[in-house]
Amino acid sequence: MPTTWLVAIDDTDNLESIGTGRLARMLARHLVEQGQLVGPSVTRHQLLVHDDIPYTSHNSSACIRAEGAEGEGAGDKLFELGRAFLLAHRHAGANPGLCVAPADAPGAALQGLARRAQSEVLDLAAFDAEVASFGLRIWSDGETGRGRIGAVCGVALRSTGDDGRFIDLPGIRDLGGRATVAEILARTGVDEVVDGAGRALGPDESIETRDWIRPDLQGGRAVFCVRREGDAWVPASKRIKVFVDNVEQSTY
Repeated sequence: MPTTWLVAIDDTDNLESIGTGRLARMLARHLVEQGQLVGPSVTRHQLLVHDDIPYTSHNSSACIRAEGAEGEGAGDKLFELGRAFLLAHRHAGANPGLCVAPADAPGAALQGLARRAQSEVLDLAAFDAEVASFGLRIWSDGETGRGRIGAVCGVALRSTGDDGRFIDLPGIRDLGGRATVAEILARTGVDEVVDGAGRALGPDESIETRDWIRPDLQGGRAVFCVRREGDAWVPASKRIKVFVDNVEQSTY
């Protein structure tokens, strides 16, 4: 029987690195190519932005969710492949973190801890003591080791089914321009297109996607939120870009 796995990373990147979101998408493809995962999706999860927390631009982590093999050996294999991948792609000065767990492993206590990381600065030693009993596969590297906070929180927040934004989901990076709701639902992994009041749009409604279909994770579903701008429906969320020396490095 397959197991649903969560694999989360936090690159705590520097200005020379490619960014957590892109790195997570690369890792997802790598794990598929290695025969360890099938049909992955990737979500971005926002943590607290604070002067006492080292971050480059947005302090986010990313989590892969996908089907894979069952058992301890499968989890260990995912963990080792993920660690080797991050070591191969890390940049000097970065503090990457990794967490691997079955999707049903995080409970209310771990999810609550992750929610705290979205509103307060967590002490690393106290954090380690709290997560020690959860039996997670956790690794971090670099001077600070704080990447493991983001990685663990990425797993916990994804497991709630009600946090984050999809940055990789079948079809969302292939469909652009103007499209009807029916086309979006048929050609991507989006489950529903809704307006600012949460009302589902009809299949014939036309969306100016701006090449930016990034649904939110709501109730375990991929929900694409749109808003009116003049006479057009457009994405409600804004494109986030990171620039280094005027060159775009990553888009979430």
